[in-house]
Amino acid sequence: MADLPHSPIQLIGEKFPYTRIEVSAEAEKLYDEWIARLFARISSGEDRNDICRDTLSELYGVPRGNAILNAQFDPRNITLEPEYYGDCDMKRFLERKPLLWLWYMFDKSPAGLNLDFGFKFRRALAPFIFKKVGKNFKCFPFVEFTFGYNLEIGDDVVFHRWVFIDDRFTVKIGSHTSLSDYVNVYSHTHDINCRYYVSNLPTVIGNNCRVTYHSTVLAGTKMADNSMLGALGLLTRETRPDSVYVGIPAKKVKDKDPRHHCRPGDHPDETIT
Repeated sequence: MADLPHSPIQLIGEKFPYTRIEVSAEAEKLYDEWIARLFARISSGEDRNDICRDTLSELYGVPRGNAILNAQFDPRNITLEPEYYGDCDMKRFLERKPLLWLWYMFDKSPAGLNLDFGFKFRRALAPFIFKKVGKNFKCFPFVEFTFGYNLEIGDDVVFHRWVFIDDRFTVKIGSHTSLSDYVNVYSHTHDINCRYYVSNLPTVIGNNCRVTYHSTVLAGTKMADNSMLGALGLLTRETRPDSVYVGIPAKKVKDKDPRHHCRPGDHPDETIT
């Protein structure tokens, strides 16, 4: 599809910047100190399985007498799907498994839907799980990953609820990019005749991209900078910069004006927490 001529910038709708919400000073101090203690334990080289078990026991407040439930707090007693994959680097995955389990179970705990606390908690774990993570990473509840160790994240990236990142192979997500609720990003495909034959392909989402509700980015594709994938879209090929793609398979339908990039922090009242 030929590029469309740029028209003057005309933003649709009324601007509603995010409101900065603050909890009480007492709660802020409690949360920050708790996360600092957790960060210190992880950084110390202590067995991460023990850290996960102790932290989940504290979060859930389950009496020690409940043997079955308490067993689930220790990652050594549970299995996760990536462990079954033949291409799993077990050494690297087992280093991250306790923190992935802690992340997932935190989200299901009474604390998991406390957004401000949750943002800080996940941001503290992220450097120990991902290959790379930039500043101001913001992750809502119920996001899951495959291995964690193949994922690279830029600055000011936002993952909304129920995002799934399949990082069986390299997945790179650029700065100022947002993944909306129920987005799936893949880095592997299966042979149509035999599911045991897998192709791992690098997947790249560029800077200032928007991957919107319930859309899917397939393995080996690349979203160019400042491009957008519309709701329910299925991306099967590389996009062009400053473009909007929609549909199954996704096709270009319009240009975005490259002169206007709406990024976190553009508005003085908007703060990434």
